[in-house]
Parts: sequence; C-alpha cells; structure tokens
Amino acid sequence: MYLSSFTFTVAVLPVLLLCYYLIPVRAKRYFLLIAGLLLYGWGSPVRVLYLAACVLYDYGTGLLLEKWKEKRVLSMIVLAFSAVMQTGAMVWIRGSVTGDLLFPFGIAIYTLQGLGYLIGIYRRRHTAEVNFPVLALYLTLFPVLYAGPLLSFLEYKEQLGQRPCSTEDLSEGLSLFLRGLAQKVVLADTFGYIFRELRQTDSEQMSMLTAWLTTIVFSLYLYFELLGYSEMARGLGRTFGFTLPRNFSQPFFTSSITTYMQSWNITLVLWFQTNFRYFLFGEHQSKWRKYSGLILMWTLIGCWYGMKPQFALWGLTIGLLLTAEQLLLGPALKKRYVVGLFYTAIVLQFAWVLFFADSLSDAGTIWASMLGFGAGIADRSGTYFFTSYIAVILIGLYIATDLFRNISERIAETKFGRSIAIFRPAVNVLLLLLSLASMLYGERIQSLWLRL
Repeated sequence: MYLSSFTFTVAVLPVLLLCYYLIPVRAKRYFLLIAGLLLYGWGSPVRVLYLAACVLYDYGTGLLLEKWKEKRVLSMIVLAFSAVMQTGAMVWIRGSVTGDLLFPFGIAIYTLQGLGYLIGIYRRRHTAEVNFPVLALYLTLFPVLYAGPLLSFLEYKEQLGQRPCSTEDLSEGLSLFLRGLAQKVVLADTFGYIFRELRQTDSEQMSMLTAWLTTIVFSLYLYFELLGYSEMARGLGRTFGFTLPRNFSQPFFTSSITTYMQSWNITLVLWFQTNFRYFLFGEHQSKWRKYSGLILMWTLIGCWYGMKPQFALWGLTIGLLLTAEQLLLGPALKKRYVVGLFYTAIVLQFAWVLFFADSLSDAGTIWASMLGFGAGIADRSGTYFFTSYIAVILIGLYIATDLFRNISERIAETKFGRSIAIFRPAVNVLLLLLSLASMLYGERIQSLWLRL
C-alpha cells in the first residue's frame, strides 16, 4: 500500500496511530514491524517473501561478519559475495518482473539499507545486531521503504531506545506528512499529467517550445514526486518517534551542478559516498583516484534510478560535470552567479532528457528539438500547454527554489508570522482536503489549473 493512497490516508493511518499511542512502550517496535510487513504485502503477500528473505540473509551474514571480523580476507569475500548477490537479484527483479502485484517496490531502498548495514560491520562502524526484531524493523521500517530517506544503522540504533511519543511529535509529524502528501498528489501528479500529455507528441514532431516545456515539466514532476514521498516518510517517522534525515532541499536556480546535487536525494548520495566511493577509493586520494571514484559513483547512482543505458549515461554525465567544476569551472561560476544560473539550468535540462527518453536515439531527437532543429520554434500543442499551465509551472519553480524557503522562514520569524501561526491547523486541514480531492478526482482537479 502506497503512502499517498486514499485508503492509507483516511483509514489505515488513523488506526495505526491510535493503536501505536495506546499500546505499551515495550510492544511498539513489534507493532511497527508487523504493520510494516502487512502494508508492504497489501494486495500481494508474495512480495513479503523476498523482503523476509533479505532480512534473514542480512541477519545471518551480519553475524558471520562479526564472528570473522579478525579474518579480513574471509570477511571481504563474504561481503563481496553479498554485494554481488543482492545487487544482482535486485537488477534481475527490476529488469524482468512486471506488474504491481509481484514487483517488490522499495527493493532498491532495503537492498541499500542491508548492504550499508553489512559494510558497517565490516568497517567496524558498528557491531552485528543479535536481536533479530531490531534488525528486521530497521530493514522494513515502512515510511522509508517507498523512496527513502535512507537511514544508517547507527542513526537508527541511537533513536531506538529513546523514542518520545508526545503530542508535539504527533502534531509536527502529521503537518510534515500532509505537506509531503500535497507535494505528491497535487503538484507531482499535476506535473505528471502535463508531462504525459506533452509526450503524446512524437519526438520527431516536437517544436523547440514543446521540447523545453516537456523537459522542464518532467524535472518538476520528478522533484516533487521524490520530495513528496520523502517528506511523508519524515512526517510518519516523527509520529512514531523516529527523526529521519532531510532528503531534498530546494535545488532549482542554483549556480552550479555541484550545489544542485548537494540538495538532490541527499541520503542516497551520502550512502554511495560512504559505502562505495570512500570504501573502495579511500577518503584521502590522489586526484586520479578521487575523480575516477566520483565519476564511477555517479554512474552507479544513475543505474540505481533505472536499468536502461540512458540512466547510466545520465550518471556518467553528472559525474563528469562535477569533476569539471571541481577542477576548472568552480571559481568562475562563483564569480559569475548569473552565468552559473543559466549554465546549470540549461545543462541539467538536457541531462534530464535521459530520464524519460525511450532510448538514446530518442534522447538525441529531443535534444535536436531543444536546439531548434526539430519541428520549428513553436507548435499548437506546445503553445496550448504553455499558456494553459504557465501558472502552475511558475508556482512549482518558485517552491523548488531557496527563495521560497528563505522568504517563508523570514516571515515566520516576524511578529506577523508568529501571529498567523495560529492558523496552521486550518492550513493543514486545507492541505488534507486538497490532497483528498486530488486523489479522488485526479485529472478533474488537475484541469482546474487551466483557469489560473
């Protein structure tokens, strides 16, 4: 069951919270474990079998690594075998299994969580967990399973023994959940609808306007989709006593690719940085090792997003751009902020094409249209969608920037901001109603943006 579904929001979540706050403290972790498994297997219990197998494997392998911690070669062989087997199984399942009933969603998340746990034992950041339910809860914590944020085992263990369940946590958590829900079902679903309509135009028939509009709308859709799920997860974690790390900041309109990617899927990048790049290449490296590790790391991050060749090419491109900025472009971009804004916006829009293009040749066709070598400067379809949805596109771009956050924080610190804070519950109710309407009526609500 997805966190953004109508059933979860209006029926399941209230029951979960009521039970969680009523049961004894000693039973709470077991309740969360059972609830996570039930939600994961909702509609298809078969999915739980693979998740359970991963948990059992990581538990046993962790104990084995702990037992052989002084035998570094043997431990490395066990760890390498585990990494190859689990990532291989993930790749095979993601590439071959089709259908929502059988596909184990969240497989990429709990695979990384499990591998991070095993690498942590090997590198002696923490010891193996002997209490099976504790590890099982870590790997099946249901708010995290959908799209992160990734949580290290050390962060999890530090919070496990002291999880206050106050009304403040409940209030703050629900507010964060509702904000994430609105970002997902109102903004992301609207941009997803516009993107799907724009993609009805054949790539070879795209005008320059349609190609740029398609790419911009897709980048907004992807951002609010991932951000919405991450904020919902953080909100739910807060209501159950866990503080989950922030996964996205406002990356749009930054002056470098480096700054942009520092605000994008933060915990995923940190996982690859800690458990892959620094693990294999070391933290103190020669320039060659440093930048080859950076490029390879981002290529793997691209593969994590999808199994098609263009995803790997996207990651490779980002890695090369980050390397170029660190070696050559960084100082110039800092001095020329406006130039950096245009450079980052244009280059990243070309890169995002690799995420939604059907193939590399299709991406090349869209790039040609973006450069003006397609079906002219503008066409009827592009003009229609531009004039119809320019309001929501501008709103989305504004929310996705630091300017929105800075203004919101400054207003909150003023006397006026503190006086209107009493209306926060009303705002949350409004967000809930708007989100429920979007879930129930879908494209009817999305079409209302035409009137703005």
